[in-house]
Amino acid sequence: MKPLDSTPYRADIDGLRAIAVLSVVIFHAFPTFLQGGFVGVDIFFVISGFLITSIILKQATLNTFSLSHFYANRIRRIFPALLLVLIFSLVLGWFSLTADEYKQLGFHAAGGALFIDNFVFWRESGYFDNPAETKPLLHLWSLAIEEQFYLAWPLVLLFLLKFTKAVGRALVILILISLTYSAWKVGVNPIADFFSPLTRAWELLLGGLLAYALLKNITLKKPQQEIASAAGLLLIASAILLINKTRAFPGLWALLPTLGAVLLIWARDSYINQKILAHPVLVAVGLISYPLYLWHWPLLIFARIFEGETPAIGVRALLLLASLGLAWATYQFIEKPIRFSKRSKWLIWTLSILMLITFAAGVAVKNNRGFKFRNQHQFNADPATMVIGADRDSHKRGCGIEHLTKEKIEWCTNDNKQTIQNFVVLGDSKGEALFFGLSRESHSNESWMMIGPVNLLSGYSDGLAKLAMDRVMADPLIKTVVLHNALRGFTALNQTTGLIDYDVSQEKITTWVNAYSKAIQALEKSGKQVVFVIDNPTLPDPSSCISGDMTPFAWLNKFIYRNVNPNCTVQYSDHIKGTAPYQTFLKQLKDANPSVIVFDPLQQLCDIPNNICTYAENRIFLYSYGDHISDYAGSKIARELLPLIRKQK
Repeated sequence: MKPLDSTPYRADIDGLRAIAVLSVVIFHAFPTFLQGGFVGVDIFFVISGFLITSIILKQATLNTFSLSHFYANRIRRIFPALLLVLIFSLVLGWFSLTADEYKQLGFHAAGGALFIDNFVFWRESGYFDNPAETKPLLHLWSLAIEEQFYLAWPLVLLFLLKFTKAVGRALVILILISLTYSAWKVGVNPIADFFSPLTRAWELLLGGLLAYALLKNITLKKPQQEIASAAGLLLIASAILLINKTRAFPGLWALLPTLGAVLLIWARDSYINQKILAHPVLVAVGLISYPLYLWHWPLLIFARIFEGETPAIGVRALLLLASLGLAWATYQFIEKPIRFSKRSKWLIWTLSILMLITFAAGVAVKNNRGFKFRNQHQFNADPATMVIGADRDSHKRGCGIEHLTKEKIEWCTNDNKQTIQNFVVLGDSKGEALFFGLSRESHSNESWMMIGPVNLLSGYSDGLAKLAMDRVMADPLIKTVVLHNALRGFTALNQTTGLIDYDVSQEKITTWVNAYSKAIQALEKSGKQVVFVIDNPTLPDPSSCISGDMTPFAWLNKFIYRNVNPNCTVQYSDHIKGTAPYQTFLKQLKDANPSVIVFDPLQQLCDIPNNICTYAENRIFLYSYGDHISDYAGSKIARELLPLIRKQK
């Protein structure tokens, strides 16, 4: 039995769905193996645009189209599997996530229930955003864009059909506007380009244009279909092989998978379509592609949280098999019975109410800050201490160069003390993390401000660094300048160990010394005391360093246990050895600038007598986000650094 609004079934489209979903799930499970697999989402957009537009055009032509019927069928198609995954994630998150993680999940679940997660993730993006590996519902951004399209497109298309005869031309214009906007936006704000429905609309509209072309009997002859299908398959394969995270995507690069999908759908009777795409195995995967897409990402992310690091290849392979099993069960026992049920009105109301309840549950989790009482005592370190800038709201925007836009200078801040601002931190996000500790631990008559991000490797010759330096040097009231930048700003680090695993030439080190010396000498010439703070060890995000029982039930903890990331601890000697070029730079910098205070915070962050640098101390986190120090560590460091500054002042 077919849904009432269905178009003639095409097995080859289900085969194309299979290619799209398998590309995505393989990429997510094995990103180095299939680096361009994420373009499968773009293929889905084309397919969705084609099928939805075909439905609307077919029924509009017969004068049988009903908006309420259309939206009701979308609810029956989309809601059941989504509800199951949202509820599963919230329940499992209750046991396995920290308060902050669970609060975030609740927010994402609420966004998923309203189909606005693309805007949620867009809003969250930024330097201090949590990594993708901590977001079990991140993949719902694409579903949100599709649903937003389903909401708006019928109204737009019906308007075009009623008021213009040049529907095809209008579609072409809309596609060109959206594509042009995407191509421009990807160079200006790639995050916005990725998540915005306006920059993605052209991909769905391409499918819509093809649907309109077929309605007008613009088809391909058999030889043309063979060429088109081969070209389409080649374009999709090229996209998967050539596109990676370094490309400006979507933008014009998205033309490869989308045009490939258009050509394959257009060439319905070709050998590739009928013998390859319509193969029963691919069709079977295509039929469960929607629940497979929904299930695979939460399983991978929760497994990563449980393991404390990326799971082994074998574990990830088993998780994909589990995703396939869950997808099949969801399709057979949830999707099909609901989708083809005759109790349409009752089901629509039930599904809608359940989705509203899920939304409310997500909001409750968020508003109750992840229900901190759940598991805080069970972990080896208190997640509540994993915080940076808890007192940032008490600080005041402003550093004397307010004419700069927020986009140019993110941290133009002072501690809002009613006294002369005679201390300043220049640096990047590491500097900002330290700034909170320094301002917190200072005397009432000691005021601090932060200017950044500033990278002095340019020798303050770039625009932003020069503005910051000029501001500081021109102010006679500023007596001390603290320079603090991340080691990764100097050179690339191993993403796993946080160490330098390649040779750095003396010539390169000399350029570092010269750049900083130029800035230091300029500051000292203007009468400033200069302090250089050495960067802390680069450890993983502290959320991956939490371990312990997830539930109050011992029997359940035998199956569900959160492991600590083994890279959360490094030997002090290994850190020094693994950052040898940086250590050489520090020595040469001090030799070239003997009056500079070079401060080493590792005394406060590491147990040097026992040769250990780790992530927590007495169940309190030393780190907050990535390798940024927590407020606790910032205060520890400040209490040691401030007396040195006062002594030399």
